[in-house]
Amino acid sequence: MTECTSLQFVSPFAFEAMQKVDVVRLASLSDPELRLLLPCLVRMALCAPADQSQSWAQDKKLILRLLSGVEAVNSIVALLSVDFHALEQDASKEQQLRHKLGGGTGESILVSQLQHGLTLEFEHSDSPRRLRLVLSELLAIMNKVSDSSGEFFIKSSELFESPVYLEEAADVLCILQAELPSLLPIVDVAEALLHVRNGAWFLCLLVANVPDSFNEVCRGLIKNGERQDEESLGGRRRTDALCFLCKMNPSQALKVRGMVVEECHLPGLGVALTLDHTKNEVSEDGVTDLVCFVSGLLLGTNAKVRTWFGTFIRNGQQVRDKYLYKLRVRIFWQLVKEEETL
Repeated sequence: MTECTSLQFVSPFAFEAMQKVDVVRLASLSDPELRLLLPCLVRMALCAPADQSQSWAQDKKLILRLLSGVEAVNSIVALLSVDFHALEQDASKEQQLRHKLGGGTGESILVSQLQHGLTLEFEHSDSPRRLRLVLSELLAIMNKVSDSSGEFFIKSSELFESPVYLEEAADVLCILQAELPSLLPIVDVAEALLHVRNGAWFLCLLVANVPDSFNEVCRGLIKNGERQDEESLGGRRRTDALCFLCKMNPSQALKVRGMVVEECHLPGLGVALTLDHTKNEVSEDGVTDLVCFVSGLLLGTNAKVRTWFGTFIRNGQQVRDKYLYKLRVRIFWQLVKEEETL
């Protein structure tokens, strides 16, 4: 997803701080890093907690102090003040209308007739209407995904492409998913984001603001992926998005690789995660995780896995798959180093 390369992603340090609700570490983040995590932090500060302990009360005070003076907090507070029950009812009615009329209708219950493009409408709208604009657009993409019969597409959307409003659109997206989880299951939202530009960036922000969802989202994206991913646009975008997620949470990268092997989907992702994990690896006995991973797949007892990965290698040799090429280069140089030590 080359369109995301200029955007700031959530760092591993910031993600771990969110996972552990480590307020001291959160307080050490730069303003741009903290900005990406505001939807979750503002909800933490405002919503009644399940944890009634004294330690959490102290942490909450520190979070409130951390948020004080941050200009963007006010707009997120306004988003959280909306009647989400009424919003969910209107969204359900819109879903029923789209289903009844075949999904291609321009009618909308969530938003009245637009006078301008989505970006201008978003700019001039108050918080309730901003929520409705993003929700209507997101539901339309989710519906198109469910009706596409597996055929991949890219949906052009001003809301997810305008560089001026990316952070504000991400705020709305995170609040919508947090407040309407039944209407917007996080795995379904993640799947929809693959179909828009800057989707990997939005996906990482969404997961960073719901850090406990990391494994669930990765598992869902892998399950919905293709058995062989090296040629299709959808496969490449899915692999890239999962790589971004694992860079944000590197401690879980090998677990995600295990999901790849378990599902026998996205072999390029398994190789990419292994290459990243072993790039600085030094092995005393000469047997690296890279060699163990590849030999385990090709020589293991699981015939399904052997066939799956063998097909990836055969196909990759024909089209010069970038991950397979990097794998061969890495193994070659490892053999050279081993010969030099003999």
